[in-house]
Amino acid sequence: MDVLPSQRQPPSSSKTSSLGINRDQQVEKLLKEVDILDKENIALKKSIYDLSARYAASISQGGIPYKTGPFVIDNEVSPTGKEMISKVVQEASGDMEPFQSIYPHDTRDGKPFQLRYELKGHLGAVYTVEFSPNGALLASGSFDKTVRIWDTASAQKETYCLKGHTLNISDVAWTPDSSTLLSGAYDETCKTWDVETGKMNNSYDTGGLVQCVGWDFVDPNIFYYGTSRKVLAVVDTRLEGSALVIRNDAMVNTLYASRDGIHVITGDAQGVLKVWDIRSKQCISNRQNDHTQMPITHISIGRRSTDASRRAINDYDEPRYMAVNSYDNLLRVYDRGMDPPKSELRLVHSLKGFKNKNWPIKSSFYCGSGYNSSILSKHSVANDYGDIDIATTPADYLLDPQELKEEKSVLLATGSADPYAYLYNVGEDSAELMQRLEGHTDRVYAVNFHPTEPILASCSADFTVKVWGPSLNRGKKKTIN
Repeated sequence: MDVLPSQRQPPSSSKTSSLGINRDQQVEKLLKEVDILDKENIALKKSIYDLSARYAASISQGGIPYKTGPFVIDNEVSPTGKEMISKVVQEASGDMEPFQSIYPHDTRDGKPFQLRYELKGHLGAVYTVEFSPNGALLASGSFDKTVRIWDTASAQKETYCLKGHTLNISDVAWTPDSSTLLSGAYDETCKTWDVETGKMNNSYDTGGLVQCVGWDFVDPNIFYYGTSRKVLAVVDTRLEGSALVIRNDAMVNTLYASRDGIHVITGDAQGVLKVWDIRSKQCISNRQNDHTQMPITHISIGRRSTDASRRAINDYDEPRYMAVNSYDNLLRVYDRGMDPPKSELRLVHSLKGFKNKNWPIKSSFYCGSGYNSSILSKHSVANDYGDIDIATTPADYLLDPQELKEEKSVLLATGSADPYAYLYNVGEDSAELMQRLEGHTDRVYAVNFHPTEPILASCSADFTVKVWGPSLNRGKKKTIN
């Protein structure tokens, strides 16, 4: 017999209250989880939107219908599209002599650097680029989920296309002996690759989007990674099991492993530079990069010397300069003191002119007396692009004449959210823009200098890697041994 609505007993007030509390708690828990996931993926979504738009455009230009919504992570190209792109790449990748430019080397325009050649092959935005320590190879990581290795001795030759990641490549790093490449990606893994064979050695789960990777300077069996889950991790490739995890209070966006094998410097999403003692898993010092707490996107450490005889002596000495990219459109250069990373940082340059706001942009140093910087005096634009009322080079460092000469030849390059790379002279008493490198057609995510030569690689959302070198007299060739 059915019960009429008027005859049903209303639930007790206590039971109703209990149900309401439980529901509210569940809703609150779910909202927190959604918030965490949303924050973790916001950078990824921005990048994927850019990738999807350009990916669709590249296919459509070949007459192939293609339509996709924003933030599409994985859309396979049709066989026809693959063939079309492959043909274009092959036609643009003819054999060339080492580092011979495909553009005339004319110094009459006064520009210190010129485009030497372009590397094509990636099918997505190129996010990271890194020369090997021996200078023989160049690695690039892309939103197309591949890492490509290029032979610098044969210009545009692609040695390997490393496949295995299932999402965007975020960072790459070489072992000091150039034998192994480490890659990190948004698929929450790090992978190691044998450069000789192009085969994957191993894959490591990270439990978060990998933001940065780096090898230990002393022990080639140890590497580090930072993730979106506020983790700095230490992996010993000889051991099985979980990595050594160090908890931070913000996303770890960038890292640098000191040459003593003990300390690691990180830059995080709250704009803090921290020095960690790996043995104790403790932060031994920290510094706010700027008062607005804008996220740090990259740490670049200047190389000590490019002269071979001096490198043999100073190989374990920490470089003097550190550059920090952040979301506030400034590139800060710090003097690291007499005993880095323990000594206090001193801000010596604050560079402007490029665009870094809300984009993960990377920078790179070149330090060496072999580069003739006399042309810099003709290109001073410090009022628009140089220091912002920052004290100049400290006088309390005693350097020998050779080191003084090298300190006056320090170049700092950075990518930018506009389609340019920017090259600064930061070794003199005041910093100034040396040149804006023009050639890319979309934002330049990262740059990296060759370890011993003033040769710069830049990678971009336009799917290409470009290599730049000092301007030469017309017809003169520049090679790397």
